[in-house]
Amino acid sequence: MNKVAHPTKIVLMDDDFHALKWNTAICMRDPRSTVVAECESPDALLAALEDKQNMQPDVIVIDTEYGNDYPGMAALLSTVRKVRPQANLLCLSQYGHPDAIKAAIDNNALGFLLKSEVRMAIVPAILQALNVENFIISPGIADKLNGMAPHLAVHTIPVWRPNPNLTPQIMKSFWLRVFFGMRASLAAEEMYVETATVERYINQAYKILPDAWADDRYLFNVNLEEISPVDQAFVWFTLPPRKG
Repeated sequence: MNKVAHPTKIVLMDDDFHALKWNTAICMRDPRSTVVAECESPDALLAALEDKQNMQPDVIVIDTEYGNDYPGMAALLSTVRKVRPQANLLCLSQYGHPDAIKAAIDNNALGFLLKSEVRMAIVPAILQALNVENFIISPGIADKLNGMAPHLAVHTIPVWRPNPNLTPQIMKSFWLRVFFGMRASLAAEEMYVETATVERYINQAYKILPDAWADDRYLFNVNLEEISPVDQAFVWFTLPPRKG
């Protein structure tokens, strides 16, 4: 196993600026992880990895769709391996092209995931990849693997979905207060409700999120008693469902 201590140190590469910033925000917001480098291109990724002053990342998350001006996935992953031979690699993809999946397998990546299926569960997915021996995939990759690597042992992480017991009002309060860190009074102004109403919604979220919906196996030994109720709520929110 590739177990690591919290916070897990992550390098992110994605040539989609908004996707990169979104995943960075999730990973930085989560008490289980931190981002040590974010890169918008393969060149930027290699430059960051070649910088010997950078700390050793626990995992390098690489978007598989980028401009044609750069080498293909097989060449990129091979080069990353030369620069950081012991690096744990994990691939994210919009489409899951078979050539990219094969390159990930051939270069001993930890797994291959579709962005649309991982969504808020990027940190649980990363921690799962680091804590199991099997090649981690999201459900949409399973059919694409058919015949590609018949002896490959895989672990499928469920598609992330929000807890269905969170009402629209609770959900909006959660996003404003817990994810974006907005004060209750400002969130109340945004929602056109009283501050006490927002606080009531958040308290309801605290009670709903640890229910049987989220799969607590994806907590990965985080000590919930050592983090704030707000951080606990965020962690629970990002967990994939117990049933896919």
